[in-house]
Amino acid sequence: MTKQEKLLTLNLFLLTFVLGTSEFVIVGLLTEVSNGLNIAISTAGALVSAFAIAFAIGTPILTAVFSRFSKYPLMLVLIAVFIAGNMLTAISGSYALLLASRVITAVVTGVLIALAMAIASETVPSEKRGAVISIIFTGFTIASVIGVPLGTYIGQWGGWHMTFGFTALLGIGSFISSSATIPRGLKGTRSSLKKQIGLLTNPRMIIAFFIPAFSIAATYTVYGGSRRTWS
Repeated sequence: MTKQEKLLTLNLFLLTFVLGTSEFVIVGLLTEVSNGLNIAISTAGALVSAFAIAFAIGTPILTAVFSRFSKYPLMLVLIAVFIAGNMLTAISGSYALLLASRVITAVVTGVLIALAMAIASETVPSEKRGAVISIIFTGFTIASVIGVPLGTYIGQWGGWHMTFGFTALLGIGSFISSSATIPRGLKGTRSSLKKQIGLLTNPRMIIAFFIPAFSIAATYTVYGGSRRTWS
């Protein structure tokens, strides 16, 4: 791969790390959120479900809607919305505002992941495509190993608001690196919600769906269960 392709791969890896940290870290902060907003731990846990539902429903719809736009400006706009969503979470003083900010972040996260895969597929040689996509997805694994524990520590030390200020800061770093590494000439391709849903009839897509689904479920179970034990 060329130097530009390597830098792009590194940037997309860092992007998924940031997205994964923002997504998973709330699981390690349910007790802090519950205490901070004076709500039941089960109500705080609903934030996890809301994120997952918004992610699952919003991603195929908005991916189809945004597919026609050029990828470079679309990526930067979506990262900017991601940053705003995390900043809104960081200043949330009510459960309703916190819930709304997490839903916004969830929808944008899903589209950014799809967009990152599309950019990698279009810019990397076909013989390197599989390896590059696996590297990009490794960002989620590293987020679980490093990002979530670090964010949880920050939340326990300085409050959960500070954690999402931290993820917003990571988003700013991703915005800067994306503006420097993503090719500007990548055009959009028209898609539709029907095509997005039609992918679920492909057996390979179903298998590919359940692999991360079970992996993420295991991650949530470990973090959520351990937090209940500690509390």
